[in-house]
Amino acid sequence: MPGGKQGSVESPPFDLAQMKSFALTYWAAALLLAELPGCASAPVLPDASAVRPDSAAAGRKPLPSPAVSQDSTARRPDSTSLAARDSTARRDTSARADSLLAVPSPSGVDSVVNYTASDSVIYAIDSRTMFMFGKGDIKYKDLGLKAARIDINWNTAVLNARGIVDTSDTTAKKPAPGAPAAPDTGARKLLGLPDLVDGGETYHGSVITYNFRTKKGKIDLGKTEIERGWYTGEAIKKVDERDLFVEDGRYTTCDLPNPHYYFFAPEMKIMLGDKIVARPVTLVIADVPVFALPFGIFPTERGRRSGLIAPAYGESGLRGRYLTHLGYYWAMNDYMDLNLRADGYTKGGYVLYSDYRYALRYNFSGGISGSYGKTINGERGDPGYSNSEVYNIHMTHNQEFNPSTRLLVDFMFTSGSYYRNTSNNLNDLLQQNIVSNATLTKYWEGTPNSMTINVRRDQNLQPSPGSIELAEMLPSISFNRSQSFPFRSSKYETGGTQDWYGLIGYTYGGQFQNIRNTLRLDTLGNTHVDQRWGVLHQVTMNASPKAGYITVSPFVDFTSKWYNKSIRRSLNAADSVVTEEVPGFRSVNYFDMGVSLSTKLYGILHPGILGITGIRHQISPSISYVYQPDFSSRRWSYFGTYTDSSGVEQKYNRFEGSVFGGAPTEERQAIAFRLGNVFEMKTQGDSAGQENKYQLLNLDLSTSYNFARDSLKFDEIALSFRTAIGQWLSLGGGGSFNLYRFQVDPSSGFGRRVNRFLLSEGKIADLTSFFVSVGTRLSGEKKATTAGPVRTPADSASAASRKMYVGIYDQETPDFSIPWNLDLNWNFSQNQSDPRVKFISSSVSASLGFNLTEFWKISASANYDLINRELAAPQVTVYRDLHCWEMNFSWVPTGYYRNFRLEIRLKAPQLQDVKVTKQGSARDVY
Repeated sequence: MPGGKQGSVESPPFDLAQMKSFALTYWAAALLLAELPGCASAPVLPDASAVRPDSAAAGRKPLPSPAVSQDSTARRPDSTSLAARDSTARRDTSARADSLLAVPSPSGVDSVVNYTASDSVIYAIDSRTMFMFGKGDIKYKDLGLKAARIDINWNTAVLNARGIVDTSDTTAKKPAPGAPAAPDTGARKLLGLPDLVDGGETYHGSVITYNFRTKKGKIDLGKTEIERGWYTGEAIKKVDERDLFVEDGRYTTCDLPNPHYYFFAPEMKIMLGDKIVARPVTLVIADVPVFALPFGIFPTERGRRSGLIAPAYGESGLRGRYLTHLGYYWAMNDYMDLNLRADGYTKGGYVLYSDYRYALRYNFSGGISGSYGKTINGERGDPGYSNSEVYNIHMTHNQEFNPSTRLLVDFMFTSGSYYRNTSNNLNDLLQQNIVSNATLTKYWEGTPNSMTINVRRDQNLQPSPGSIELAEMLPSISFNRSQSFPFRSSKYETGGTQDWYGLIGYTYGGQFQNIRNTLRLDTLGNTHVDQRWGVLHQVTMNASPKAGYITVSPFVDFTSKWYNKSIRRSLNAADSVVTEEVPGFRSVNYFDMGVSLSTKLYGILHPGILGITGIRHQISPSISYVYQPDFSSRRWSYFGTYTDSSGVEQKYNRFEGSVFGGAPTEERQAIAFRLGNVFEMKTQGDSAGQENKYQLLNLDLSTSYNFARDSLKFDEIALSFRTAIGQWLSLGGGGSFNLYRFQVDPSSGFGRRVNRFLLSEGKIADLTSFFVSVGTRLSGEKKATTAGPVRTPADSASAASRKMYVGIYDQETPDFSIPWNLDLNWNFSQNQSDPRVKFISSSVSASLGFNLTEFWKISASANYDLINRELAAPQVTVYRDLHCWEMNFSWVPTGYYRNFRLEIRLKAPQLQDVKVTKQGSARDVY
């Protein structure tokens, strides 16, 4: 346009041909971009919706195309040759996330593929192949892949991944002088080897090939970990989503590059989440073949699984050759399981075992274990020959119905010789009786009421004639109401002053018991059953008003006992005392009343030396008066009389042997004294001013004086004490002292206490009993360690359910985090009610454990009787951590129960049946 400049830039002339060329180039570029994976442009073509770059690579500028490597496993196309073959070839530098419509993909890729590469991504349009260089990372559904070099052909939907040669590796053999340079091969170190994650499994290999369409793949020199086990092979082929084939496969639970052991099989099939089948299988230890089997099956299923229980075999001098613990484990479902096992001996003995368990989390758990067998020792006609039947049934159940109602069951029925004939566990062998319980507890929220129902069974494993062989409580029902104040007004709850009658409170306890005792009459096993029941009611009323610093507590106790029968004694014609039971309801009612006064006094000393900031002495004196009538007098009718053969009237309790006993026999108008002492100390603490507190000594002294007696009105003085020196030493004990003289009748030789104080003879009191216990527990500082057995969640649950008390012979799982520990205990007791006869017992028990080295754990325990100079059942255990193996050795060197057991086995829980065992027992019990 003439004159159109007017200070502005001149517009170029309009060229129609140029505009046509630009439009054609634009649409050609759009079509090409639509073909490129990861590009977001229209029109939408198949496969364009399937691939997009990861946001981590967004905005990255294209890097220059690197030169072609000489390594055949890492070769990539030269950018010049690509451009020569197709001038439209270009690198993918798209920086936008794609949100395209889902369309069918001929490549088989039906979901978004996210990818990144630290170097570059090149796309060859003619072959529709993408090349990723430098720390490639692909995520597709549950599949993840990382490798230094990844190629994807979108026509065939095949992915190839491999590592690249480490150019800094100089360990490869160099060519001779003058020789031509050899190309890089696999002899040199490779970097960025591919790792493939498919679902929950991880695969490592030198070269990985995977087809998106068929979901099949192949791994050269592959390795994968499944359920704490590592599988390697020359080639791993994935034929579908669950099945793998491994060529020249190796399986091990050892995580070292050169494992201590492995199972080798030329052919191996892995069924993910189920099992591995291999044939033939050779166990190789330290690169030495040990034994071979025609085939092998290894479980890979997570959690519990059914299968055979591997047996142990050996030979016994008394029972012959044996095969023990052969059985089958059945994982029935997620809530229960069952196992069946058997021991068999060539001389005819056998024992059958069965364990059934069930659990529903947060609701209930329990199980039933049973065993039955026949044990035969020696040959028929030999002096030591024995043939006995043994059985054992153990039932447990734990259920919480709601926060206020719970049921606990722990019942066992066993023959007296069961443990003696089937076990080498010292805790089982030293048991004298077995106590079983089933308890239902219930309390009512917001009230002081609670109830307990209990069934109890106490079986004596070594009964003697005249003793109780079995004591049963069928059942015991108790109801309790804690202290309640019926006259307390509501203003007390808001901080108001309470009237005197508001301090009156009461407690109630009621109990019903039905007992059945089985008495052993003779050595032939004849028994007598005695069954009876009773009801007990106890009511206590008290009040606790204060008079200055003194608390005054009047009280009244009332007790009522109800029975279904009583006894009657008489002298028969043969001048023998006859006891007969009289059926019919009878009750026993008695009471006592009194008042007690108590207070607390304090004394504080500030020595200011040795870092001691204060010592406090707390004194708690109390005095009480109790009145109780003599309920053995005739007017109460709780006691009867008969005349013996010498014409002397004898008194007897009509309720002797009853469930709760009878009424008290002595009138009491007694004053009781108690003096409690607590000594405490404070020392300077850290810079924050926190002080350390120690309880130095607890000392209690008590006695009583009964005005109603005609002589010996003072009871014995009771003394008890306990103290602890830090956490290293605990000391406790006590004793009793009698103030009266012990006198012996010269004619009969019988001695008794007479109404004469020892103080008149220059003595204060006679020591009648004394006991003391001293114990210490020392251990090294806890440290982190990887040594020791593999602990599973089931092991932790089992450890948490153990009782608080651990006996000296309990075998605990070795803990390498504690480098050493030492337990020492000394117990001494002496009883001399008759000063002429002293019953003394004294013993020392010790338990020592220490780490000999980082992987050796040794422990020993014993108990020594200082009076009889006997060593009681010492035991030594040795544990050796062998990385993927473990060794256990236990030894009882002396005594009737002496035995040893040496076992080397794999640590992995799924392979603990792979073991070597050597054992011996003086009783031939294994």
